[in-house]
Amino acid sequence: MTIRTFWALCFSMTSWMAVPVAGQPSFNSTSSGSDGALNLTTPGTVVFIPSSFNPPLNPSGNNIFNFTSINIASGVTVVLSGQNLTGPIYWLASGPVTINGTLNLNGQNGAGYSESEETRIPAYGGAGGYPGGVGGRASSSPVLPAQPGSGPGGGAVNTAGTFAGTNFYLVPLVGGSGGGGANQSSAQVIGPGGGGGGGAILIASSVSITLDGAIEANGGAAGTSFGVSAGAGSGGAVRLIAPAVGGTGGISAAQIRIETASYPNSLSLTTPYTISSTPNLYLPTTQPGVLTVVSVGGVNMPANPTASFTVPDVTINASASVAVVLNATNIPPGTTPTLQFFSDSGTDFSVQAPALAGTMAQSTTTVQVSFPAGFTRGYVTASW
Repeated sequence: MTIRTFWALCFSMTSWMAVPVAGQPSFNSTSSGSDGALNLTTPGTVVFIPSSFNPPLNPSGNNIFNFTSINIASGVTVVLSGQNLTGPIYWLASGPVTINGTLNLNGQNGAGYSESEETRIPAYGGAGGYPGGVGGRASSSPVLPAQPGSGPGGGAVNTAGTFAGTNFYLVPLVGGSGGGGANQSSAQVIGPGGGGGGGAILIASSVSITLDGAIEANGGAAGTSFGVSAGAGSGGAVRLIAPAVGGTGGISAAQIRIETASYPNSLSLTTPYTISSTPNLYLPTTQPGVLTVVSVGGVNMPANPTASFTVPDVTINASASVAVVLNATNIPPGTTPTLQFFSDSGTDFSVQAPALAGTMAQSTTTVQVSFPAGFTRGYVTASW
């Protein structure tokens, strides 16, 4: 028996506690400036990966970035994706924030139909958003059922995800949920996938925020095929806080909140949105949870799994079950992860891992898994 591919998709499903910081009469973003100035001026697309900057941004990994100023020039698109970032994003600036380009926290569109199991990869959400469910095949052997979307408002099969923010204050900050995948009745076709949920971002400045570009946190579109449609991802959340917020740009999300003492009502905002004249800052007191698969059958996982059905991440030979080792940070001990597997030659299956053991800062668990021959793709989730 040979297993060749293992893919771990990790995301937090916890609510973050928040602590208020007084903001009147002059608002303080509390930025320490330790991440320097974020100044992106070369036209093109920049995938925001904190570790790729020199020096790396936010070394603590708590998703709270401390800038002196932020400048996203016209023609620059900054992508904040759940593929690279876990949990909502907090950009703080002691100086002004100017966005003439685009911040893209959109969820990925769901996959269309396919004749290959290789396409059954959940659509990523924007940073802080949740993945969509994969499509399935309702006939032939093996039957491969479509999967629901992830997140607190994840859509059932063939159903759109919903935004599950708890209140219009956007505290805690929550991204959009994924849409459910769809089944295809044809024996030769895999049904379409659900769209990923839009991300979630808070931008706060002690001086001003000027938006002449765009901030997008839309849900990914539903995949479609032969009259069958999956579920779209829901939009996410955008929160802006500064003494003055203005510009002629636009914000698109499931929910928007602007807190400022000076707002000229000049931005284009999707509804629902709220405008408050009393800016106050609420930041999480805990870091986002991260859950990863570190080894399969004694073979270490690569740092960046590809989930390819062509080039394996891990190759093992075993006639019996093998140990899959998981590590977690900032997830409560006692949480029980679930591993979901998609095979290119067999049926889907899931395995419940034993409870995480250790501390909040570092915990681990090991589960025995019997893999079918050929390629298998998997991802791991946890809820607490």
